[in-house]
Amino acid sequence: MSDFLKNLRSGQEKQQPRYGKKTFHENRQYPGNEKRLGADRRNDNLNKKDQSELLAETLHELTPAIKEYLIEMADSQRRLAEIEEIKAKAEEKKSKTLEGLMEYLKSDGIETLLNMKDDKRKKRKVKKPMDANRKKVLQIIAKMRSEGETFDKIALFLEKENLQTFSNRGQWHAQTVHRLYQDHILP
Repeated sequence: MSDFLKNLRSGQEKQQPRYGKKTFHENRQYPGNEKRLGADRRNDNLNKKDQSELLAETLHELTPAIKEYLIEMADSQRRLAEIEEIKAKAEEKKSKTLEGLMEYLKSDGIETLLNMKDDKRKKRKVKKPMDANRKKVLQIIAKMRSEGETFDKIALFLEKENLQTFSNRGQWHAQTVHRLYQDHILP
């Protein structure tokens, strides 16, 4: 690093204002007269040998840092390439899966899916054997609902009559009455 930059960083040499009462070169090597004479005059043809040696020395000092940086950059590029390969393989798997799904649906897959959906609905509406309590509750629900009563009022009525739920646990709720009405009473 040059002496100028070292001095500037350490704060030893402060740059003077260019304008104002003080001249630019006041309190420096050339006070007053800005013209340099004799040995003080800069040589436009600096020693080229010194410049090339300085350049070679600088390159020699920076070579390990440059090498390390290039190695890190190559590693990072290699990792990015690996990640892109993984993404490409994942996209291939997705496309193969979608192609397989399309082939399945083109064959009899849609009908199978629709039948499975219908089977689930049928399973929900499987009727249990009717006992006397169950039959009586369903008749009460059907009668009150035909008279325009709400499911909440029907549940309250069943609670007042002390009729047991089908599981013999808990209380009657409007949601339960609604489900029973849909599953067993509606055509």
